[in-house]
Amino acid sequence: MEIKYAIVVVLVIATMVLVGCGSEAEPTPHPGQALVETKCSTCHSIVQVNNAKYSREIWDTTVNRMVMAGLQITDEQKAQVIDYLAIRDSQ
Repeated sequence: MEIKYAIVVVLVIATMVLVGCGSEAEPTPHPGQALVETKCSTCHSIVQVNNAKYSREIWDTTVNRMVMAGLQITDEQKAQVIDYLAIRDSQ
């Protein structure tokens, strides 16, 4: 009886360890990331965009300037781009 109990305990512990070691799901990327990669890279290298580190206010001004220069983007997409860049740069 003690052997069966010990085996059950070992199996439960082993299961808990294996579950704890399971792969974590990749976080969902920010929707602005794909927009930056597609929209901004039409005029700039993605390296140039990634090297730029600004505050939210500066990104807002910068993206608005790009829209005035001909960037085709909806207001919703613009907000996502600014949000992504500002969050990325605050980390």
